[in-house]
Amino acid sequence: MWYIWLSPNSPLFGKDRMTTFERHFLAEKETHVESKNPYYQLLENQDVIYSIMREFGLNPEESHIVNGHVPVKRKNGESPVKCNGKLMIIDGGFSKAYQKETGIAGYTLIYNSYGLLLIAHEPFESTEAAIEKESDIHSESMIVSRLRNRHLVGDTDAGIELREQIADLECLLAAYRSGEIKEKF
Repeated sequence: MWYIWLSPNSPLFGKDRMTTFERHFLAEKETHVESKNPYYQLLENQDVIYSIMREFGLNPEESHIVNGHVPVKRKNGESPVKCNGKLMIIDGGFSKAYQKETGIAGYTLIYNSYGLLLIAHEPFESTEAAIEKESDIHSESMIVSRLRNRHLVGDTDAGIELREQIADLECLLAAYRSGEIKEKF
């Protein structure tokens, strides 16, 4: 499984988004309007997403695009998962400045041997508020993709390297046991 990390602020997409830092110094709300480049319309198009994957030499059936720096307006019903799970937006609202707009405190992508999970985080007000209200941080998990066959360490590049090292050690042990290699003191 392969992943591409894309940010619409990268040189690939141009930089037309205003940062929270800039908003702090510009009081005029009309300067806060962010013009969206074509990427924002294209990230919903599965053909375009597959084309990006192929451009990177990846098989779209086995690959995903992980996208950051795009607010996900969950409170309006927007999903961070696009194109049948092939594109995921993981930080759609971490910044407190975006939480009123998104209704959420962002997402965390978890990959384990069973597949991909996307965890949605509710906004955290403050430690004091959590103690006073006796509230906890709530997170919601969604399964993005489940692997048919569980991926184990042996299925990774590190696993292949470990198997090669084990084979070398077994050859060395066999040579020692047969007397081909003598112990030195």
